Amino acid sequence: MKQHLWYLTAEMIPLALFSEQVPPLDRQAIADALLYIKPLLGEVDAPQNRFGAGWGKPKFPTITASTRLSDLVEVDSWFTIYRLEIDDSFLQLPVAEWGMSAAYIASSENVASVSVINDAAARGVKLSSDFVDTARSDGHFQNVLQVVEEDRKSATNLRKLRKRSNTDALE
Repeated sequence: MKQHLWYLTAEMIPLALFSEQVPPLDRQAIADALLYIKPLLGEVDAPQNRFGAGWGKPKFPTITASTRLSDLVEVDSWFTIYRLEIDDSFLQLPVAEWGMSAAYIASSENVASVSVINDAAARGVKLSSDFVDTARSDGHFQNVLQVVEEDRKSATNLRKLRKRSNTDALE
């Protein structure tokens, strides 16, 4: 679990609002928690709970057996909402009505368009590990890594690539 704490930081929790895999009661609890701590001063320009140089790293939450996603909501959750231009007006509606809300639909599209960097990294690791055994020398291994890197550059956004291939299949 410790290796996956990046996905449970306050900045990532708002993304759970748009997942059908998260039970409606949990999504409602997240919405309620967000509304409860909504910043009074307007937009959150940058995450508040980071440490380290530059952009910094997020503060990882303390997780227990009873921790719910809504317990992880903090002011930094609003940074994500503002950054992704999520229209928060749907948060005041019951979860059952979100699918009919123009604000939710538009916000859901914004969230769906986010590129997940780990997808590209995982693909690169998979490609290199598939071919690493074929490398007979360090020079050959370096060539394999260059091919993998070139492949990653040519398909930087798999989500767009999949949309295009699905659209082509329909035509």
